[in-house]
Amino acid sequence: MKPAAPVTTIKLDSRSRLPVCCRAVKHAASDAELSRYRSDGWFVRERVFAEAELSRLRAGVERVHVLVAAAAAAPDAAPIERIDEKRYQDLLGSLVKWEWHEARADVRSMEPFLHLDPELEALVDDPRLWQPATALCGAERLALFTDKLNFKRPGGAEFPWHQDSPYFVFECAHVDRLASLQVYLDDATVENGCLWMIPGSQAHGRLPCFEDRGTLGRLYTDVDRALPGAKLVPIEAPAGSVVFFHGDVVHGSRRNRTAASRRAFVLTYQPAGHAQFRRPGARPVRSTGEISSAAESTLPA
Repeated sequence: MKPAAPVTTIKLDSRSRLPVCCRAVKHAASDAELSRYRSDGWFVRERVFAEAELSRLRAGVERVHVLVAAAAAAPDAAPIERIDEKRYQDLLGSLVKWEWHEARADVRSMEPFLHLDPELEALVDDPRLWQPATALCGAERLALFTDKLNFKRPGGAEFPWHQDSPYFVFECAHVDRLASLQVYLDDATVENGCLWMIPGSQAHGRLPCFEDRGTLGRLYTDVDRALPGAKLVPIEAPAGSVVFFHGDVVHGSRRNRTAASRRAFVLTYQPAGHAQFRRPGARPVRSTGEISSAAESTLPA
């Protein structure tokens, strides 16, 4: 007798009326999480990654930082470009944004980054990350859209309020079916510049940005004009936690006022069959969705 096929539950999103597809698997988003996502624009799962895993992940992202710093110092390195006096550089197939202060040689963020480290690249297939995103993308099979690594070293600058969708929309016809998550590699607190969000802001769609603050200002949400009196919520959570969030939810971060780094990375998933944002070709999730208790992590032991 053949084994029974996996059970698939089809729901309709109460706002968009698109199908919300999710296999009956261990890490699927719960009804409560989906409700929070629809109402606030995000939900958090705390301590998804154990300390032993986090140690390897932190070592991995620091290896990437070393690679980028070495590439920047090479004689044939691409020139630094400046946008509104902020420094950008194409290095190793990644768009690197350097810390805003001119004297600092710290990476602020880089996109993409997974291709630079095989151990980190395997995270795309971790069921703890992609399974909750199936319902958020409205698709049972997923692929990676983009990946981004954030460093906030001691004294690292704030990141203004913004939405992700306006950044993606010109390159992605299915932007409303993207779902992002941020993995905290360190404890995230108000003091070290944790993520902040504005609950319910995703319900307003794309919001107006600044028209008089240079090129980058056109990507930063004018919160005072678009959402006067909005509630601002810090997303404090311990290391290993994962924040799943909507592309239209307004978010940002503040300066790191501590003596320790705050590191995090972002994965954005999309329905399978689409190419990546800044890498050639497609990167499908390589998993059947059948998860055993012995396969909780894709990271090597």
